[in-house]
Amino acid sequence: MHENFTAGNVLRKNAVKTSCSVVIVLVCVAISDSPSVAADQRWWAFESPQKTSIPCPKQIDRVRTPVDAFLLARLESEGLTFSEDTDRLTFIRRAFFDLVGLPPAPREIESFLADAQPSARERLIDRLLASPHYGERWGRHWLDAAGYVDNVSFDGDLTFKQLHDGIWRYRDYVVRAFNSNKPFNRFLLEQLAGDELVDWRRAEIFTPEILEGLTATGYLRSIEDHTNAEQYGIAQRYDVLFRTMEMVSTSLLGLTMDCCRCHDHKSDPIPQRDYYRLMAFFEPALNVHEWIEPKSRFLANITPTERALIDQHNAEIDTHIEQLQTELEKTKTAKETERAASLKQKIQEQKRQRRTYGKLQAIWDVGAPPASHVLVRGNIHAQGSMVDPGFPEALQSEKTGGNDPPPMGQGETSGRRLTLAHWLTKPGHPLTGRVLVNRVWHHHFGRGIVSTLGNFGLSGSRPTHPELLDWLAVDLVEGGWDIKALHRTIMLSTAYCQCSTRSPLGESSSPRSVAERVDPQNRLLWRMNLRQLEAEIIRDAILAVSGRLDRTTGGPPIDITTPSNGLSRAVAAPTPTSADRRSIYLFARRVYPLKFLELFDAPIMSINCTQRNHSATVLQSLTLLNSEFLFQQSEDFAWRVEATMGSEPEAQVHGVFQLALGRAPRAAELNECVVFLSEQAAIHSADVPSPDEAIPDALADLCHMLLSTNEFLYVD
Repeated sequence: MHENFTAGNVLRKNAVKTSCSVVIVLVCVAISDSPSVAADQRWWAFESPQKTSIPCPKQIDRVRTPVDAFLLARLESEGLTFSEDTDRLTFIRRAFFDLVGLPPAPREIESFLADAQPSARERLIDRLLASPHYGERWGRHWLDAAGYVDNVSFDGDLTFKQLHDGIWRYRDYVVRAFNSNKPFNRFLLEQLAGDELVDWRRAEIFTPEILEGLTATGYLRSIEDHTNAEQYGIAQRYDVLFRTMEMVSTSLLGLTMDCCRCHDHKSDPIPQRDYYRLMAFFEPALNVHEWIEPKSRFLANITPTERALIDQHNAEIDTHIEQLQTELEKTKTAKETERAASLKQKIQEQKRQRRTYGKLQAIWDVGAPPASHVLVRGNIHAQGSMVDPGFPEALQSEKTGGNDPPPMGQGETSGRRLTLAHWLTKPGHPLTGRVLVNRVWHHHFGRGIVSTLGNFGLSGSRPTHPELLDWLAVDLVEGGWDIKALHRTIMLSTAYCQCSTRSPLGESSSPRSVAERVDPQNRLLWRMNLRQLEAEIIRDAILAVSGRLDRTTGGPPIDITTPSNGLSRAVAAPTPTSADRRSIYLFARRVYPLKFLELFDAPIMSINCTQRNHSATVLQSLTLLNSEFLFQQSEDFAWRVEATMGSEPEAQVHGVFQLALGRAPRAAELNECVVFLSEQAAIHSADVPSPDEAIPDALADLCHMLLSTNEFLYVD
């Protein structure tokens, strides 16, 4: 399928480049002496996953799903066991934040606690999976991996927002895909090659299927691209290709391949030629020789024929407007005031006759597929051996193949990306299913079975439970790539239902104390992990508790300000409440996210984010104490409590605890908070005409305090 990559081939290709011949010889010798792929192919991640038989642990009564059998068998081999189940109040809060990213309302908690049926948890999970907010929560996870932003170019020139209008349609596609439980193999197929599934160029109308496929390819439009600027040339075009390769390899394959641009991978059995064979799948669309600048790289959400007619119509309108504008500029005398008004009216009438269409930030093949080459030491001006599109040899087996006839793309397209998508979703593929299952596991437990989500190679972490990972990956494929079924398998397990309590200090003989000594990092999951909420979920939860959350879904992003002090905020437009929409709908910048989100570890999308950092810093505490956002939300929270609970202090304290933490205050908390309200009212009374006017301020202080607690910011 490709030429052997030999020193002779490279030297022949570069014979005329005498100035760099010595460098090329040295590079070629290094490449030709590299170890063969077969020698290292026994690494677990490069072999097809196998569905082994489910273990039978001793404590069979603790097994609710196959997940428990694998985990418990491993725990018992270490003399350990599961912790007891958590209480139902903790479980509903855990499930809500995991699946929809919002706290449960008091009425939802009350209903769940009153449900004595054995299937209560199962029905709760099903209700959450059916929520439109599920797609927002889990779509955000995928958008991290895809490196989604609303401005493809650099943040320094925010006028590029207009040039990239319509990127948000990809975000909405992702949300819809998760809500509809689109099979993950179809999800990948559309994102990599949605344009090759249909002949959209010759379509009489754009059906929903065509629009869906074209919109999905926005996955390949998330990379920073500032090639509009005149000073940038072919090197920057290649940079877009290289970054696309990095995003795809880490998000889908769980491999770091960037170093292969210049040399064979230092730890994984991936030679440099395999990097460029894989890159060849993308070169017909990101064709550096027939490049389309970002400002022009979009499709209308109507057929090319319809767009041409609208463009012609608008051009005629623009010509007429220019003529009227020229006449208007000539009306300078007093006698022609009346004529100027008439011309202005005609100009406005002409503008209203303009027709518009939406933009799809899609990807499609440009011209004939270019010749693909290995770039010697990654130098775009030193082309080495020619290569054909191909898959990394280390990932090929009898199950995945590599020489199958490629599927035919529809219309004027190479079909290369369609071929790649089909290979990635073959049942025996070593990585695609494992990487997905591991990512879902990570978001439920706070750590993946492989802790390095974007690196399944030799330099990454080994799996703590390889048989379980393989069983889940094969089960996912056999079940039709059903992610919601995977959620159910995980969340109905005893492992997920465990409490997160650690052993008390000074205790030495309890099961938890033994587990602390044997497995202090909880890698074997003998308890649940305490997890900090992500930045967006903290903001969304605050808005939900205050009663300000606008739950409208989809549409163009909400803008955020760019003040010189860096304390950006959401802009309330086009409706008064739109600034209070969920954080997934805020304008996503590559480098400068909303400041509140940045302080709570929202990712910087230099390329993509396969795994977020979680920190606990002084700046976070100071933000919670002093943020204008928290002040305003605390006041709204207080108004909500007063409107529903009245002015009696004890009732107000109960209302604040129920809304913020989902529980009633303990006796000591109730007494302390009532005293707090009295003391704060006395302090605020000095600044208001009457003591009664100080009560809302005191209640807002209590609300502010609970929104800043660890119990609000963490889920156990």
